[in-house]
Amino acid sequence: MKLLGRFRDEDGTEKFVFSDENGIIEVTWIKNKEGIAVFCLPTHYYCNLGCKFCHLTESNNGKKEMKPISSESLIECVNFISERYINHDKVLFSFMGVGEPFLNIDLVFDIYKYFKSESNKKVSLALASMMLTLSPFEEIIKEGLPLKIHFSLHSPIDAKRKEVIPSARTSISECLGLLEKYDSIVKNYPYIIENFSNFHQRPSPTEIHYTIIEGVNDSEKDLSEMIKIGDCYKIPLKLIKFNPTKNLKRSSKEKFWLKELSEKYNAPVSFYIPPGLNIGSSCGQFTKHYYLGSNTKEELEEFKRWKKKYQVSS
Repeated sequence: MKLLGRFRDEDGTEKFVFSDENGIIEVTWIKNKEGIAVFCLPTHYYCNLGCKFCHLTESNNGKKEMKPISSESLIECVNFISERYINHDKVLFSFMGVGEPFLNIDLVFDIYKYFKSESNKKVSLALASMMLTLSPFEEIIKEGLPLKIHFSLHSPIDAKRKEVIPSARTSISECLGLLEKYDSIVKNYPYIIENFSNFHQRPSPTEIHYTIIEGVNDSEKDLSEMIKIGDCYKIPLKLIKFNPTKNLKRSSKEKFWLKELSEKYNAPVSFYIPPGLNIGSSCGQFTKHYYLGSNTKEELEEFKRWKKKYQVSS
């Protein structure tokens, strides 16, 4: 395993870029205000699912193979960071990096089991998914995993969601029904809810994620359907600040949506600004150069300027 670079944003968020014989592994370390060490972890060396809001793959669908990361490789990366820089009693492993977690769910199991047995730290898990039909809920509960599921919705209308997330195969109603099922199962296990209470602002086992994108998913119809989802399913909603891509921009209706949903959505609503914005650390950002290279002289020069500004010694 080779460390290619360690980068620090102005908010203290750090990203470590590793490489091995299979590709790139980006691990983000977020310094949580509550004294929790948050690791944002990938599950794959690359992702070819082609989500349109993703800075890495929105225009590179299918051009590279989507290889799963082994637990041994990811454990080596996390240990490299934690042994040198981390001194927290509580650690949250958040699988929201490159890849779809349910396409490599064994990695999530292995990471939890390893760090739960090898340290005295309190450990919790979270993941962001768009493929809930692959969710082994019974196995998750059987193994006692305190796993919070963040569902990547990004449109309440099936046809629109398919445009934004081309690899989505399951209807929105079916996905939300599966979230309801998971929520009802987990609530029968007080020790898991207690774990959530120690790591998250809300102890709910599930949460919906939504980025509001100009002209894509910010219509009156979208808003009306989101309010209906709140009435029907009562799943907490997190609106995420969108980091514009070359083709998409942040919606001018964001504040209006937040106001309307805060008043009318029948579950808690929050607004989230992902940390590490300048170093491409979460929510579909990533460091394109390491995965895809620089196709032009201008792109290479831009990468060099970025690297000089944010890289720190390891």
